Amino acid sequence: MIYCRYIKNTLYALVMFGIIMTAQVHASEFKVGFAKMPITPNLIDEWEDINNDAQFDADIDKWTDINGNGRFDAVWMAGFQNKRAAQGIKDDLMSVAVVIDDGQTRIGIISADTIGLMRKFVLSVREDVPAEWGLDYIMVHATHNHEGPDTQGLWGPSFLKSGINDAYMKRLKKDFISTLKIAIDNLEAAEMSLALIPTNPLTPIKDKRKPIVIDDDIRAILFNRPDGSIIGSLINFGIHVELAWDKNLDITSDVAGYLRRGISHGIYYDDKLIKPGLGGTTLWLTGNIGGLMTSGPTDPIYDPVLEKMITKPSHSKARAYGYSLANSVIEAFQAGDFKTSPKPSLSIQSQEIELGIENLMLSFGTLLGIIDADTKFSLRPPFIRYLSEVAFIQIGDASITGIPGELYPEIAIGGIENPKGADYVMTPQEVPNLRSQFPDKLNLMVNLANDSIGYIIPKSEWDDDAPWIYGESEETYGEVVSLGPDTATVVHENIIKLIEESKNQ
Repeated sequence: MIYCRYIKNTLYALVMFGIIMTAQVHASEFKVGFAKMPITPNLIDEWEDINNDAQFDADIDKWTDINGNGRFDAVWMAGFQNKRAAQGIKDDLMSVAVVIDDGQTRIGIISADTIGLMRKFVLSVREDVPAEWGLDYIMVHATHNHEGPDTQGLWGPSFLKSGINDAYMKRLKKDFISTLKIAIDNLEAAEMSLALIPTNPLTPIKDKRKPIVIDDDIRAILFNRPDGSIIGSLINFGIHVELAWDKNLDITSDVAGYLRRGISHGIYYDDKLIKPGLGGTTLWLTGNIGGLMTSGPTDPIYDPVLEKMITKPSHSKARAYGYSLANSVIEAFQAGDFKTSPKPSLSIQSQEIELGIENLMLSFGTLLGIIDADTKFSLRPPFIRYLSEVAFIQIGDASITGIPGELYPEIAIGGIENPKGADYVMTPQEVPNLRSQFPDKLNLMVNLANDSIGYIIPKSEWDDDAPWIYGESEETYGEVVSLGPDTATVVHENIIKLIEESKNQ
């Protein structure tokens, strides 16, 4: 009996020693894996826009019933007006995933060329990911592409009819999970380097609402193999992905797609290589775009290859802008501006938050089921409460803040005002600014992460009633697609809380 116990204890000790040694070896390994997959919807019926208004009207426009089912089968395009039915495909929409594993913690990030994805859908993605894949956290991000299908329900054939195709959403979830699995299978040892990169002043961002506050740097994380070859990159930049604008009827990934292709494969014009890329897989993360941050239909940018200014919305404008961003990243790499983040490790904090829906039209859309939202009801106003999420991830000398909507940049970098005409006379509530809380980090702020709640507006700048702020003659854009005036305060205070928790780890 004593002999048997000795053998048993010895075997137990050897097994435990092996487990400990394995864990120690595993803990010293930092790995990443990237993957990408097309998520372009299938176009069925064809149509001709007779009056050139970029809206399908069965009484005016001509259409062909390709599948013979007697109805117009449309892919309703999101981001601008209702009834914008796609006519063609310019380039593929993509799901791009990265899995990062420091030996103790494993996370996945999915970035998709969609207008936005509601948290209810994000939760369903997470629920269907097998536990044995070992993912401790999954962030699902929409690039806020205005040139792809409606994935929120707001841009259908009418205001009261959703533009969501249920079959496409099922396929989208399946493709997300498949992309994650491929990224896991592609995990390999990696080194990490970081850069804060200025943008080209010839391709500026415009802030369409005062105060003029622009968060315009590129924040880049590169992952490379020991031999120096690039595995992939995360690129964080804040601009609305909409440069083809509202009359475009071709599916495209717009500026985000050109940036990805430029960094990974090189800058091409008419199949001619202008500048080689860095290789690997590029994942776009949309930055702070509230306000709104864009290059609009009257804003000129310069195309150095064509040697001309481009003002009108077009695929050419999206190409010039996306390639300009890609060129800035490539040149920063060639100049040695990327700094190594030694022995990177992972930590994650996330928090479910409760927000009131005070926007009458969004409340109406939620109650009708046009917007598939995760809500609950209260006996006190606001009567409809919305459940969302914020997150704070640290990866070595970088941090990634997950923001569920479109953050006004002044909340991130400062400059909040309380202008005359604002609905609340008050000092700014969303202070200190978020970037001041982690000055030693390359801090990526990801809008439309795990949700799409609309604009996140400083309460002291909220303006839903006349007189309008800054002497404007009409209501400024923003409040119409925001949950309400307290949204920013709740989001800000919970992100600050997560940052403080991360410091105490």
